[in-house]
Amino acid sequence: MEEIKITQFHVFPDPDISELDLQLNGATLQAASVVHVNDETSEPYRVDFRINPETKEIVGATILYSANLFQDLARAFASMDLNHPDVRFFLEKKLEQYAQRHRDDLVSAPESLEPQAA
Repeated sequence: MEEIKITQFHVFPDPDISELDLQLNGATLQAASVVHVNDETSEPYRVDFRINPETKEIVGATILYSANLFQDLARAFASMDLNHPDVRFFLEKKLEQYAQRHRDDLVSAPESLEPQAA
């Protein structure tokens, strides 16, 4: 799976659709194929990827009903719901970021004499 980085975004705050358009991985606006990617879920928003037809790379995404996505995330984060997959994913990525940033400190840390609670 390729890494995805949002490089530009535009929000269309229409109260009926609330569309979020994303350019990914530094791609410029270009003709692209569209692939719907969340049919198998019960998520109350629609996610489409834009694929460069020549390179097959993901160059963009559109999220329709994006307000529903953000409301769901806000509720999950506000209640600290660690069983919510997006909250857990965010927390894991944040911890990976800290670990990578402080790799040298972590490697040179003295051994602990007391076991830590799991």
